[in-house]
Amino acid sequence: MSSKIPARALVLAVVSTFAATASSSSAQVQLVDVAPNAGLSISTWGRGVAMGDFDQDGLLDVIAANAGMNNGVWRQKSDHTFQDAYALWGFAADVRAHWGILAADFDNDGDVDVYVLNGGFTTPQTNQLLRNDLSSTGAFTDVSLASGDADLKKSTFGGTTLDYDRDGLVDVFMSNLGGQGCTLLRNLGGMYFLDVTTAAGIAATGGNYRHCSAGDLENDGWIDVAVGNYYGFNLVYHNNGDGTFTDVAATCGLSSRDRNFGLVLEDFDNDGWMDAYLPKYQQKPTGPSLLFLNNGDGTFRDVTTGSGMTGQTDMGHNTGDIDGDGYPDIFIGTGAPSKKEYDKLFLITPNGSGGLTATDVSSSSGLTANGPTRAHGSSFGDYDGDGDVDLYQNNGGPEADPNMLEATFLWQNQGNGNAWLEVDLLGVRSNRSAIGARARVHCTSGRDVYRFRSAGKGFGNTDSPTIHFGLGGDLSLDELFVTWPSGITQRLLAPAIDQRIAMVETGLLLEGDPTPGATLTMRACGPANDFVDLLMSTTTGWTPWPGVGVLELGVPYQTIVSGPLNAAGLGSLQIVIPNNPALIGTVFHLQALVHTPTSQDGHRSPPSSPPPSGKNPRPPNYTALLTNCIDVAIH
Repeated sequence: MSSKIPARALVLAVVSTFAATASSSSAQVQLVDVAPNAGLSISTWGRGVAMGDFDQDGLLDVIAANAGMNNGVWRQKSDHTFQDAYALWGFAADVRAHWGILAADFDNDGDVDVYVLNGGFTTPQTNQLLRNDLSSTGAFTDVSLASGDADLKKSTFGGTTLDYDRDGLVDVFMSNLGGQGCTLLRNLGGMYFLDVTTAAGIAATGGNYRHCSAGDLENDGWIDVAVGNYYGFNLVYHNNGDGTFTDVAATCGLSSRDRNFGLVLEDFDNDGWMDAYLPKYQQKPTGPSLLFLNNGDGTFRDVTTGSGMTGQTDMGHNTGDIDGDGYPDIFIGTGAPSKKEYDKLFLITPNGSGGLTATDVSSSSGLTANGPTRAHGSSFGDYDGDGDVDLYQNNGGPEADPNMLEATFLWQNQGNGNAWLEVDLLGVRSNRSAIGARARVHCTSGRDVYRFRSAGKGFGNTDSPTIHFGLGGDLSLDELFVTWPSGITQRLLAPAIDQRIAMVETGLLLEGDPTPGATLTMRACGPANDFVDLLMSTTTGWTPWPGVGVLELGVPYQTIVSGPLNAAGLGSLQIVIPNNPALIGTVFHLQALVHTPTSQDGHRSPPSSPPPSGKNPRPPNYTALLTNCIDVAIH
């Protein structure tokens, strides 16, 4: 595993590569707890968990919420063991009831910050915002008191992140206990947050809300939020796109009342629409926890019956593709204050008849080998970099009772030969963490695998920020396609499998009305300090550019304007449409070539008249990529 992934790249930077092996997508899962040898086995009253590369060395670290005592903070070393970094990274003694960990780049400075959800079942307690200053001071800085409303005082139970207003900053949504409602914090930049709950229409206050998650339920580009209600109807907040939300739980089919310990949004059948899992906390089960599929029209259908889902105390819960077949699976951490129980692992697959099949592999996978637990937080991530998803599990009962302390587990996935692709997304015009990005790979076999970039689902958890595509037996890909929160789309043709790559948000957005005489602004983004050449063609059609992995503008084309990107990777170019009414009805096509400012032979941009092949000459170290294509119709 290399160290920090460089921001400068063609369209990708290969971080690690492993030999591909064909296999069946139905291969089984084998998990081994390596926490004792890895330095992660401690006694805890554990709650939520976050995996993230906090020190930017290319390895996943762990921060685990610990109700009633110091949180666990561990730095991963190059041998995949972990070092206690609590004091090393400047964390102060803190015995609040820590409940969840949200990890994201809240100030867009390139490193991962931490928001700690506090309170849970206790009386209201203040939350905590920690700025990552490891690169400058070697420590995290508690900025809670200067963070506006981020240090709110409630019995916060669940939390998730989203850029609800698409301003390029990560916001925070929280679900609170016992009539304290939900809270939406708008990120104003500079680690300062404003409580916009009322203004945004987040009005529900009477519920006993547990955990929540975020996702784009209608594929309209605006991120929605779903909340599990323990004693009443769930909440599903539709993002109206104007800064407000509307609760549509009753009309979309996800209201299912009582015993909901959360509401997890996940695309279980890989059709590009977010589905839902409703974890039911039942000490005496009266029915299974519920699975719903998205109908693609704003409604959901219950597919639980016949799926194989069971009923238990769904306390800890999370989703991730543990068997690498491309379909997200469900981990259920069980237990209650009065007793421990055996945890559950269900492999989820479409059943071929419009529903889902949940196969219980709890025992056969080794998940129950350590005995029953009181399990809360969990985080999915490929911590050892071998191409399959591992699982960190945080256990423990009610705080302050020594009899409720339990060991934590690090379930190392032994792998099954399924193919994979891992992608690190770096936002530029979007938020730096790319929260809310949608990614898809199209396999040569014709199958699509979809992933949604989130931070905050399950029991106040943050999974690894690296998007993991399990490919099963598919051994080649036609393309990787990303829709960024900004609306920019980006594709990479035929990426090789069994590797980890990085993709920097690079593309164009059009501003202005294309009429004769109008001035249009092209908002460009890409790697910091690069250079942009805006290309124009009147020829319809895009063709693959061999060796670069993108689609090229129709030939012939010309460079019409050039300009630099700034240190943030942003820039703008202007073009003037001639004031000629005869142009009405004309369509022209725009694309940008983003490249290093100079190449080996000193050329700053490609020639305006391409060679007959339509390809631009590329000196040996001419790092360049092509953006999305924009069709402009003059009217």
